[in-house]
Amino acid sequence: MSVKIKGCLWKPGINGLGVLGFHTLPYRKRFDTAARNHDAEYDEQGNWKDRREYDIIFLQSMLEVSETTLQVSVAVIYFYAVRLFGWLFFNYKK
Repeated sequence: MSVKIKGCLWKPGINGLGVLGFHTLPYRKRFDTAARNHDAEYDEQGNWKDRREYDIIFLQSMLEVSETTLQVSVAVIYFYAVRLFGWLFFNYKK
């Protein structure tokens, strides 16, 4: 099931904040570098510990460029979104 969803919403090498069709998310430009780095890390093979580490680095990178409380709040929401749904897109070792 996750392979069908992955192929439909996101493809390896196409990086940035949001999945296919949802590229109008708040602070997309501000968090662009963090999102691209995070997606590139998701393209690498790994296990659940690697994924957790990549997600934490993603949050830290977003917090570093946040200037307002609202931006921090959005960064935390994005972090929880990747924690909840990132398993659909992460390249787990077989």
